[in-house]
Amino acid sequence: MRSLVTVTTPAGSTKLTTLDRVKAELDIAGGSKDAILNFKIAEASSDIEAYLGYSVKRETVSERFWQSLEAGWSEPEFLILDRTPVGTVTSVTVDDVEIDAAEYRLDPETGQLYRLDASGYPSRWCIGKEAVVVYAGGYLLPGQTGRNLPPAIEAAAVDLVQDFWFAKGRDPSAMEEDIPGVMRVRRWIGAVGVAGDLPPSVQTKLYPFRRASA
Repeated sequence: MRSLVTVTTPAGSTKLTTLDRVKAELDIAGGSKDAILNFKIAEASSDIEAYLGYSVKRETVSERFWQSLEAGWSEPEFLILDRTPVGTVTSVTVDDVEIDAAEYRLDPETGQLYRLDASGYPSRWCIGKEAVVVYAGGYLLPGQTGRNLPPAIEAAAVDLVQDFWFAKGRDPSAMEEDIPGVMRVRRWIGAVGVAGDLPPSVQTKLYPFRRASA
């Protein structure tokens, strides 16, 4: 089964942490650094989504499912919605016919949408042309009412912003600094999209949230 997601209502916020949280962690007072910090929060949030391999933020989307001819025709027990956790399902349409909410069952954490028959018994998804599911999925972010973003993901965003901040003015190609008798420092260097793409401390926090295909 293949699917395609179209965002119908974009997220109100895309930042995985707040300016106040970052300033508290960095012990920064006043507003003179707010602009650059906000930019770095947005950059860190984008990098983390790229690492995870999926969109984290809550958005309303329309997801279309259709049969994969190469894999052979099948009637799956459930559809797997791309954006999780799922907040609400607005509608489910199969071959242009909207089905009643009593004829499907949702696991909001995994995004598994099960088909039921008219009597409420488990059934299978019989899809000829396509099925279309309109729903709100993803996490509510820090600063939003009812936030449910896992604390580890926010902590990873804060750590990455701190890494950006302390790297200001530093030669990005310098992996090690050695002042004999004074100090020796080895630093992480990397870029999103390659092995070691985020600092190890950030990767450790994010690893449980990566998808198998990410």
